Amino acid sequence: MATTAPARSDSPTNLRHQEAAWRASVCQVTSSHVAIDVTTATSPQETSFHVRCRMRLRITQRAEGLWVDFVGQAVDSLGLDGQRVAVVWDGARIALPLMQPGDHVVEIQARGLYSNSGQGLHRFRDPVDGATYLYTHFEPSDARRAWPVMEQPDLKTRFSLEVTHPRGWTVMSNTRPVTGDGSDTEGAAGADASGTGPRPEVTTFAPSEPLPSYLTALAAGPWHRVTGQWSSPSRQNLTIPLSWSCRASLADHLDAAELLEVTRAGLDLYDRAYSYGFPWDSYDSVLVPEYNLGAMENPGCVTFNEELYLFRGPVTRSQRAGRANTILHEMCHMWFGDLVTPTWWEDTWLKESFADHQGTWAEAEAAGFSEAWVGFASTRKAWAYLEDSRAATTHPIVARVDDVEAARQAFDGITYAKGAAVLKQLVAHVGQEAFLEASGLLFERSAYGNATLDDFLQVLSQVSGRDMQQWARAWLHTAGPSVITDELVVKEGRIASLTLRQEGTDLATGEPVLRPHTLVVGLYSFDEDGALVRTHRLPVTLETERLEIVEAVGLPAPDVILVNDEDLTYAVVRPDDASLSRLATSLGSVRDPMARSLAWSMLHNLLRDAIIGAPLFVGAVLAHADDDTEPGTLATLLSQALRAACRYTDPRTRRTLLEGLLADDSNRLFEGSDPTREHGGWGRLRAAAPGSDTQLVRARAWLEAAGQAALLDEEQQTQAVARVREMLSGGLPGLELDADLRWRALTALARLDAVGSDELDAQQKADPTASGITHHLRASSSMPRRELKEEVFSRLLLKSLDDLRRSLAARRVAPVPV
Repeated sequence: MATTAPARSDSPTNLRHQEAAWRASVCQVTSSHVAIDVTTATSPQETSFHVRCRMRLRITQRAEGLWVDFVGQAVDSLGLDGQRVAVVWDGARIALPLMQPGDHVVEIQARGLYSNSGQGLHRFRDPVDGATYLYTHFEPSDARRAWPVMEQPDLKTRFSLEVTHPRGWTVMSNTRPVTGDGSDTEGAAGADASGTGPRPEVTTFAPSEPLPSYLTALAAGPWHRVTGQWSSPSRQNLTIPLSWSCRASLADHLDAAELLEVTRAGLDLYDRAYSYGFPWDSYDSVLVPEYNLGAMENPGCVTFNEELYLFRGPVTRSQRAGRANTILHEMCHMWFGDLVTPTWWEDTWLKESFADHQGTWAEAEAAGFSEAWVGFASTRKAWAYLEDSRAATTHPIVARVDDVEAARQAFDGITYAKGAAVLKQLVAHVGQEAFLEASGLLFERSAYGNATLDDFLQVLSQVSGRDMQQWARAWLHTAGPSVITDELVVKEGRIASLTLRQEGTDLATGEPVLRPHTLVVGLYSFDEDGALVRTHRLPVTLETERLEIVEAVGLPAPDVILVNDEDLTYAVVRPDDASLSRLATSLGSVRDPMARSLAWSMLHNLLRDAIIGAPLFVGAVLAHADDDTEPGTLATLLSQALRAACRYTDPRTRRTLLEGLLADDSNRLFEGSDPTREHGGWGRLRAAAPGSDTQLVRARAWLEAAGQAALLDEEQQTQAVARVREMLSGGLPGLELDADLRWRALTALARLDAVGSDELDAQQKADPTASGITHHLRASSSMPRRELKEEVFSRLLLKSLDDLRRSLAARRVAPVPV
C-alpha cells in the first residue's frame, strides 16, 4: 500500500509542518539542476522568464500525493523518468504521479514571473543609467517563485544553476562558475548601460554541497565587483575567492578595502573558533537595491541591503560597527544555518540568535569595535525588552510554527535579540570555551544536514557536564522577562545586607516562572573627581526567588548598585530608590561605557513600564546623554526621548518636552538642571565638536524632532523652520550636508508645510538615485494637507488592488470580484 499525503492547508500557497514532515519521510532530493533564461529582463514590458528544472528523487516508499512547489506564470511540461506526463498544477503545487521506491528523475519546464516585491526573483531598473539588476530572496519559502523546488528546509539537495543572460553581465550563485567566470569583461566593453548585447551568454555553476531551497541564490546584472581572496591561517589548502559588488552607478561609494578587511578578519576568527573549516567554495557579497531586510546568508552569495550598508556620505563609527556586525552575523550562518540547518522553522530562533550573538562577539574580537557589546545592550536588547513586555508581541523563544505562513512571523525581536541575549547568558553559564567546543561538535556531527534544538542541547550537556534541558525549559519555553530588584540595608556606613529578588510571569500562560541567572552585581561610588566608578564586583548565581549576597556584608555602602553589571543576563532590573535617584541626577558621571549603557537601559524600561514619567527620562537624556556617550547609544537615547515626549505624555507635557528637545537651553523646563550647561537639543547640537560622530547623530535626531514641531505654537514652529534652513545653508560648521541629511531636513520642512514641490523636485534632480526617488516620495507625502493624504491613500489602495488583479491574471487565475 502507498502512504498518502496529509490534508492540505486551506491556503493554496501555504505548507503545513505535518505535510513537510510526511514528504521528507518518503522522499529525498539527491540533486537539482535549474536552467533559467533571463535575457528578457532588460525589457520592462516582459514579465516572465523561462526555467527548466531537473530533479533527481529517491523515493523510500510508495507515496501518493507527492508534489513539487512552484508559484509562477505557467507550467509548460512535466516529465518523469523520460516520459511526458499530464500537468496538474493549481498555481502553487505540481502534482507528481505515484512512484515506486527507488531513484527517479523529474523534469519540469515552466515560466516564472519577475518580482518587484523583494520575494522570488526581484528585478530592478537603475534610474541613473537604466541598467537592470536581478537578485533572489527566498527565505522562508519563496524559491518556488523563481523555479520548481521542494520547498522545505529538511530536503537539502546538491544544487546547480545554469543562467542564460545578456552578454556582459556579472552572474553569481552559491558556487564558482564552471563555464565563464560569472562575468564577461571583454563583452562588457561593447554592452550598453542596460546590459544588453548582440547575443546572450551562458554561465554555469558547479553543483553545491547539499542546500535547502531557501538558500539557493542568483544575482545577475552589470555589477561593479571588487575581488580578493582569503586563506585559512590554520588549514592547509583552504583558500577561497572573495568579492564585494554593487550597482555600477554606485561604484564610487563602494569602500571595498574595508569590506574585504572585515570579511577576512571574520573568517580568521571563525576558522580558529570552530573545529570545522569554512564549508563553501566561494564567498561573494552583493549590495542589492530595494531589499526588504538587512541581509541574507545564502552560502557563496550573501546579499546585503545597499540602503543600509553602502555608505554614500558621512557615517558614524557606530554605523560602521553595525555594518561589520551584519557582515559577521551572515558569515556565522555559513556554519549555523547553512552547513547545519534547522529541521523546521520552530528553530529559526536558534540559527538567528546564534548568529546575532556570534556576530556581536566577532565584531568586538575581530573587526576592531571593542564597544560592540555596549551597542548590543543599548539597541538590540531595547528591541527585545519592548517586544517581550507586551502580551501581543511576546512569545517563548522556541515558538510553535505550524506552517510557513507562521514562519514568516518568526523573524522578530524575540527570535533575534532576546534569543541572542539569552545565549549570552548561556555563555556566562557554561563558559565561552564550552560553548564554542559544543558548536564545533554540532557542525561536525550534522555537516550538510539538519539539526534541532535537542541536538544542540545534547552536545552542550556533553561538553559542559551539565543537564541543559532544565535550563532550556526555564529560558526557552517561557515568555516575558524576569524582573530583578535589590534591597540594601546600611548600618554605620557599611552594608548590613544586600538581597536580590527575582519574579516573573510567563505572559503566554500566566504562570510564575523563575530562571537561573549568572550575573554580576556592581557597587559604584563617587570618586574624588565626582565620577561614579565601580568599587566592587560581585559575581552571583540567582536561581531562587531570593538571594542574600553574603560577600557584600561589611563593604562600604555604595552610592549606586548596578544589578546585572557587564550585561551577562537578560532581565528587567528595578533599582532601589537611592540608586535610581542618584542615576537620574548623575548618570553622566558614570564613566564606564557598558555601565552607562545599562543604566540608560534600566531607566528606559522604567519609563516604558510607567514607573517613572517621561519628564524624568527626557530631562535625564538632555542633561546626561553627553558627547562622551557611545554614538550608537546616543542615537538610541535621542530616539527614545522623542518617542517618550510625543507618545507617553498628555498634550501639555508633550509640548514642554518637545520644546526642550528643540531648544537652545532647557534648564528652565527641568528641575535640578545645571544652570551652567546648555541642555536643549539645539544647544547640544551647536556645542558638539564639528565633524564629530556626535554632531552627526545629534543633527539627525534634531531634524526628526523638528518634524514634530507642528505640535508647538506658531512662533516655535517658525523658529524650527529657521533652524532647519540654517542647517541647510551650512550654518553648522563641520556638518557635511550629504544627500541623506538634506532629505532629512527637507522632510522635516515638509511635515511643517514649509517647503514647496519645486525645492523637492530640485533635490531629486540633484539626487536621481533610487534612494533619492524614495526620499522624494516620503517628503512630498509628509505635507500636512488633507487632499494630499486622501490622494496618497487612494493611490496605495487602488495600486494594491491593481497589483492583485495583474498577479492573478499572470497566473491565469480568475479574480475574485471586489
